[in-house]
Amino acid sequence: MVVLDTNFQPIKEFLDSGVQTNDTTSIMVDGSVDVDVTRLTRRTFTATVLNPDAIWSPRSDWGGLFYVNRLIRVYRGIDFGDYSELVPVGTFMIDNADTAVERNMSVVTLSGSDLWKKFGKSMFPRAKTWAAGTKINTIIDSIADAVGIQYRNIDPLSSRATADKEVDKKFAVEQGDNRGEALAKLCKDNGIDVYFDPLGRLTTQDMATVKDRSVVYSYDPDMNNNLVTVKSSYTDDNLYNTVLVLGTKDKDNVIVARVRDTDPTSPTNINRLGERVFKYESENIGTQTKGNAVAESLFYKHVLVNEDITLEVVCNPAYEGNDVIHVDERGFSQLNANYRLKAFTVPLSASRQTLRLLREIRLT
Repeated sequence: MVVLDTNFQPIKEFLDSGVQTNDTTSIMVDGSVDVDVTRLTRRTFTATVLNPDAIWSPRSDWGGLFYVNRLIRVYRGIDFGDYSELVPVGTFMIDNADTAVERNMSVVTLSGSDLWKKFGKSMFPRAKTWAAGTKINTIIDSIADAVGIQYRNIDPLSSRATADKEVDKKFAVEQGDNRGEALAKLCKDNGIDVYFDPLGRLTTQDMATVKDRSVVYSYDPDMNNNLVTVKSSYTDDNLYNTVLVLGTKDKDNVIVARVRDTDPTSPTNINRLGERVFKYESENIGTQTKGNAVAESLFYKHVLVNEDITLEVVCNPAYEGNDVIHVDERGFSQLNANYRLKAFTVPLSASRQTLRLLREIRLT
C-alpha cells in the first residue's frame, strides 16, 4: 500500500503485505478491492490496518498519513514460485476513516473509491455547447481538465472513420449539470467505455473492439488447481437477448443498430425464447458505426444476464473488467465456454478470490 500526494508521488510505502521497508510491523489486518464494470465508480476498497504510534490516525487538520480524500494506491502480490510481483489493483480516494483504540492497541478501518469521486459533486458553472463535428476526445479532455484529472489513457479510436470520431450533433450541457453524468452520457452515446484504471488514469475504450479480446486465462481442473468452487445461476429476472439502438439525430433517417443472441448453444438465444428487446434511443447517434458500437456496449454491460457464473479461485490480481476467461469444468457444472469478467474481488489478506462472469455470446 502506497500513500500518494496529489501528483501521485509516493509519500510512504508499505511493502510485502503491509511490512514497512524500515520496520518489522505488519500493518494489514484485512481488506479487499471490489471491481464492477456496471458502475461508473468501477473500483472500491476497504481495509483494516494496525495503527502503531498512531501514524494512520486522521486528524482534524488533515494531518497524518490518512485522512478523507487522501490518495492511496493498493498493490497485491502474485507468486510465481521462485519470485513474486506486485500488481496495482486500484488507486483510491479515502471516503471514510475510523479509528478504534482498545488496551493500548489501535486499528484504522478505511473505505474508499476510485477517482470517479472527483466527478461526484462537480458541476458546470454555466451552459456550454460543443458544435457538431467536435472530436469526442476533445470533449472528454475538456471535461477532465475542468475536474482536475491529471492522468489519462484515452483511446484514439483509431479503428473508426474520421466522422465516427466526432459528435454528430452539438453536445450541450446546462448550468448546474453534473460533469460526470455528462461525460458518461457522451461516452454511452458513442459506444465508449469510461472508467479509472488501477493506476488512477481516466481510461476510455472503444467498445466496438471489445468483442475481439482474446482469452487471458483458462480454468481447467485437469490442468491447474486454481479453480476452487464453481457456482452457476440461471434466472429470468431482467432477461434480454436483444439490444435495439435508435439514433434519431435525423428524424427522417433513423439509425437502427441491433445486437442479438443467436448462439445455438445459448439457453437464451432468440430461436428458443423469441426476442426480448432492450431499447435505447438517443439524438446524439447519427452514424451506423456509432449505433453499432453503442448496441454492443449495452449488450456486454447491461443486459446479458443469461448465465451468471461465480468462481472462487486462487487470487489473480492482474485481471481487468471485461477480460475474457475460459472455464472448462465438465464434470459437474457442464461448463466449457468463454466468459467475460463482469465483477471480481481482490482480497488483500486472503488467497481466495471471487469472480462473477457472463458467458461470451457470438454477435450478429
